[in-house]
Amino acid sequence: MSDSINTWGGTATKEHEAPLFVVRRPRFPGAIFTVVGAAGVVIGVPGIVLQQVFAPGADSTAFGFLAGLGAAMWLLGQALAAGRIDVYDRHYDVKSGFGRLRRREVDDIHTLRYGSQSNGGPTFISLTAWNDRRKKQFMVFTIYRGYEEFTAWIAERRPEQWAECERLGIPE
Repeated sequence: MSDSINTWGGTATKEHEAPLFVVRRPRFPGAIFTVVGAAGVVIGVPGIVLQQVFAPGADSTAFGFLAGLGAAMWLLGQALAAGRIDVYDRHYDVKSGFGRLRRREVDDIHTLRYGSQSNGGPTFISLTAWNDRRKKQFMVFTIYRGYEEFTAWIAERRPEQWAECERLGIPE
């Protein structure tokens, strides 16, 4: 049996069970925010300290702003890199940002729909799933690593929902 009962009565995936595959965002956006944010902190914090050592009482607003913005960008980069979907045989675990992994059953997928998002530039195509109570189960984009494997996995396990999603196609 691949499940264990936790203290709240729910089920959790055993840690030694490896996922079939993982669906993640591309590395580039998260890496850019992380690197630029870390650089802002590395320049801003020593800048504040050195400015206070060599010019006591000087205004350190610029270095403070740089350090604060760098910390915020670093956190955003870490949150982007942390989101993922771990896919197993009959279930998947969804993690958004710094949240915890939430187990979802493949049989709970009631509706699948494509979506398109554009802001005048490139158009991004998403796939979103909801359960029978219209609670969103996941949202993935076509550029995510593991997207093709994930859609093949869904098509195999939820053929009626997948056929309906394919029939409706991508909205314009």
